Amino acid sequence: MTRKSLSVSIVLLLLFVALTALFWRHQFANTPPSLRDQVGGELSGDTHIYGESPRQDALAQRALLADAQRGNPGAQFMQAMILEPVDMKAALGWYEAAAAQGYEAAIDRLRQLREQPAAR
Repeated sequence: MTRKSLSVSIVLLLLFVALTALFWRHQFANTPPSLRDQVGGELSGDTHIYGESPRQDALAQRALLADAQRGNPGAQFMQAMILEPVDMKAALGWYEAAAAQGYEAAIDRLRQLREQPAAR
Protein backbone atom coordinates (compact mmCIF):
# COMPACT_ATOMS: atom_id res chain seq x y z
CA MET A 1 0.00 0.00 0.00
CA THR A 2 1.43 3.33 -0.98
CA ARG A 3 1.74 6.30 1.29
CA LYS A 4 -0.87 8.21 -0.74
CA SER A 5 -3.48 5.41 -0.57
CA LEU A 6 -2.81 5.00 3.16
CA SER A 7 -3.37 8.73 3.69
CA VAL A 8 -6.60 8.65 1.69
CA SER A 9 -7.81 5.65 3.68
CA ILE A 10 -7.08 7.38 6.98
CA VAL A 11 -8.86 10.57 5.85
CA LEU A 12 -11.90 8.55 4.76
CA LEU A 13 -11.92 6.68 8.07
CA LEU A 14 -11.77 9.93 10.05
CA LEU A 15 -14.53 11.40 7.90
CA PHE A 16 -16.68 8.32 8.53
CA VAL A 17 -16.07 8.53 12.29
CA ALA A 18 -16.91 12.26 12.34
CA LEU A 19 -20.12 11.76 10.33
CA THR A 20 -21.16 8.86 12.56
CA ALA A 21 -20.56 10.95 15.67
CA LEU A 22 -22.64 13.80 14.24
CA PHE A 23 -25.44 11.40 13.34
CA TRP A 24 -25.63 9.96 16.86
CA ARG A 25 -25.39 13.42 18.40
CA HIS A 26 -28.40 14.44 16.33
CA GLN A 27 -30.27 11.24 17.30
CA PHE A 28 -29.69 11.77 21.02
CA ALA A 29 -30.61 15.45 20.82
CA ASN A 30 -34.01 14.46 19.38
CA THR A 31 -34.68 11.55 21.74
CA PRO A 32 -37.39 12.16 24.33
CA PRO A 33 -36.15 12.20 27.91
CA SER A 34 -36.20 9.03 29.93
CA LEU A 35 -39.17 8.41 32.20
CA ARG A 36 -36.68 8.29 35.07
CA ASP A 37 -35.63 11.87 34.22
CA GLN A 38 -39.25 13.02 34.13
CA VAL A 39 -40.05 11.69 37.61
CA GLY A 40 -37.78 14.27 39.20
CA GLY A 41 -36.29 14.09 42.64
CA GLU A 42 -34.11 11.38 44.04
CA LEU A 43 -35.00 7.77 43.30
CA SER A 44 -33.70 4.88 45.34
CA GLY A 45 -31.70 2.18 43.62
CA ASP A 46 -34.55 -0.32 43.83
CA THR A 47 -37.12 1.98 42.19
CA HIS A 48 -38.43 0.65 38.90
CA ILE A 49 -39.88 2.75 36.09
CA TYR A 50 -42.02 0.81 33.60
CA GLY A 51 -40.42 0.56 30.20
CA GLU A 52 -36.81 0.56 31.36
CA SER A 53 -36.48 -3.21 31.48
CA PRO A 54 -38.89 -5.86 30.17
CA ARG A 55 -37.60 -8.28 32.82
CA GLN A 56 -38.23 -5.76 35.61
CA ASP A 57 -41.65 -4.95 34.09
CA ALA A 58 -42.61 -8.64 34.26
CA LEU A 59 -41.44 -8.91 37.87
CA ALA A 60 -43.36 -5.78 38.83
CA GLN A 61 -46.50 -7.05 37.06
CA ARG A 62 -46.32 -10.38 38.91
CA ALA A 63 -45.84 -8.57 42.22
CA LEU A 64 -48.83 -6.31 41.49
CA LEU A 65 -51.02 -9.30 40.60
CA ALA A 66 -50.00 -11.13 43.78
CA ASP A 67 -50.76 -8.04 45.85
CA ALA A 68 -54.16 -7.68 44.16
CA GLN A 69 -54.95 -11.34 44.82
CA ARG A 70 -54.09 -10.81 48.52
CA GLY A 71 -56.83 -8.17 48.63
CA ASN A 72 -54.99 -4.85 48.39
CA PRO A 73 -57.61 -2.48 46.87
CA GLY A 74 -54.98 -0.16 45.37
CA ALA A 75 -53.32 -3.07 43.60
CA GLN A 76 -56.73 -4.35 42.48
CA PHE A 77 -57.49 -0.94 40.98
CA MET A 78 -54.11 -0.82 39.21
CA GLN A 79 -54.62 -4.36 37.90
CA ALA A 80 -58.01 -3.32 36.52
CA MET A 81 -56.51 -0.26 34.81
CA ILE A 82 -53.88 -2.43 33.15
CA LEU A 83 -56.45 -5.00 32.00
CA GLU A 84 -59.15 -2.55 30.87
CA PRO A 85 -57.92 -2.10 27.27
CA VAL A 86 -57.31 -5.84 26.88
CA ASP A 87 -59.96 -7.68 28.89
CA MET A 88 -62.85 -5.53 30.13
CA LYS A 89 -64.59 -8.42 31.89
CA ALA A 90 -61.53 -9.15 34.06
CA ALA A 91 -61.01 -5.43 34.63
CA LEU A 92 -64.58 -5.03 35.89
CA GLY A 93 -63.98 -7.88 38.32
CA TRP A 94 -60.94 -6.12 39.77
CA TYR A 95 -62.74 -2.76 39.89
CA GLU A 96 -65.65 -4.39 41.74
CA ALA A 97 -63.29 -6.09 44.20
CA ALA A 98 -61.61 -2.77 45.00
CA ALA A 99 -64.94 -0.91 45.14
CA ALA A 100 -66.33 -3.50 47.57
CA GLN A 101 -63.58 -2.43 49.97
CA GLY A 102 -64.54 1.23 49.58
CA TYR A 103 -61.71 2.26 47.24
CA GLU A 104 -62.96 5.61 45.90
CA ALA A 105 -61.09 5.56 42.59
CA ALA A 106 -62.60 2.16 41.75
CA ILE A 107 -66.07 3.33 42.70
CA ASP A 108 -65.67 6.41 40.48
CA ARG A 109 -64.35 4.36 37.55
CA LEU A 110 -67.23 1.87 37.82
CA ARG A 111 -69.66 4.78 37.82
CA GLN A 112 -67.98 6.20 34.69
CA LEU A 113 -68.13 2.84 32.93
CA ARG A 114 -71.81 2.35 33.77
CA GLU A 115 -72.70 5.82 32.50
CA GLN A 116 -71.02 5.24 29.12
CA PRO A 117 -73.35 4.22 26.29
CA ALA A 118 -72.96 0.61 25.22
CA ALA A 119 -70.47 0.12 22.38
CA ARG A 120 -72.01 -1.24 19.19
